[in-house]
Amino acid sequence: MSAENTGVKKEISRRELLAMVSPFGKVTMAGECTGCGLCVPECPTGALNIKIGEENRLSLLFRQQRCTACNACVEICPEKCLKLEKSLTPAGAETPPAVLFEDEVARCAGCGKPYATLAMVAAVKRKLAGVSLPDVNYELCPECKTRARQGLMGK
Repeated sequence: MSAENTGVKKEISRRELLAMVSPFGKVTMAGECTGCGLCVPECPTGALNIKIGEENRLSLLFRQQRCTACNACVEICPEKCLKLEKSLTPAGAETPPAVLFEDEVARCAGCGKPYATLAMVAAVKRKLAGVSLPDVNYELCPECKTRARQGLMGK
């Protein structure tokens, strides 16, 4: 009878054990991110940051040297696209931030304010495809959508 069939766990190596309890981690993208940014405020060490750069682009940055492998970002992610790998050694202080996600920011057709990434707008359109919703305008920010519904656009 094998160890798996008896409920007895197989032996693990010292290296595997150390990796399991390691306080160091590396976050990678393991799915389709929409750039919602919910992972950023959940990160207690500031390892994850959002940067809006030139050319109207949003980037999700990861600084491995700050990661303590707490898994908070993975747990909060609504798209379940983040993956945490435990590491035995921390990243060096000179390690540049890794870009986990980058996309163009959608700007409101009414007021011009940024309101989402293009990936997020596309994901919402996919999720609502086939649902009958009156007056859905994906090109407006929440404030302008409210004004449009109240007939106040342009006032």
